[in-house]
Amino acid sequence: MTKKEALKILWSNYDQIKETVLNIESRYTHKGMYHEDITHDLYIKIQNEIDKIEEDPTEVKKFLDRYWDGHSLSIYKVVKNMFVDMIRRENKVVKLEKLSNSQLEYIVNESKDNDFEKIIQQDMDKYVDTFYWFDKNLFNLYRYDFKSHKGLMSEKTKLSLSTIYRTVKRCKVKINRKFKDKYYEQKNKGSR
Repeated sequence: MTKKEALKILWSNYDQIKETVLNIESRYTHKGMYHEDITHDLYIKIQNEIDKIEEDPTEVKKFLDRYWDGHSLSIYKVVKNMFVDMIRRENKVVKLEKLSNSQLEYIVNESKDNDFEKIIQQDMDKYVDTFYWFDKNLFNLYRYDFKSHKGLMSEKTKLSLSTIYRTVKRCKVKINRKFKDKYYEQKNKGSR
């Protein structure tokens, strides 16, 4: 038996697969709206599995035996596991309708704070790009790669700890002078 023949057997039973998926869905979710997606995902899963096996008749037969007993499909466990996985993923999503007004306000304010922080980061990146090349490169290494590991940074760059400390401190002072008034005032206005 070839892969093509095995797929033809499975695909010719589309109605039976769809009915099985719908029955399982009605048992577990009572919604009746996912059976098309699960059926489609099942076909993709089967296609991916058969693509991985060799064109050997015994391998194809083993593959087909997992889904076809000679008269009907035996996909119950596969479909059930797909539904369980889907339900687990769905339960991790927080529904906004279930949140109170204070929780929604907190989420909105939090997203505004994140946007504000992104703006600050972008401005700071532009300002750091104007630094002397050594200061810029060393400070960006500190910011992005070695945030609290100056000793490791010293080992990797072969620079002394005092050079790293002085350069990072000098950059922080420059940044603080440049942005302190602008963003400190805006942040306080936004939180009142």
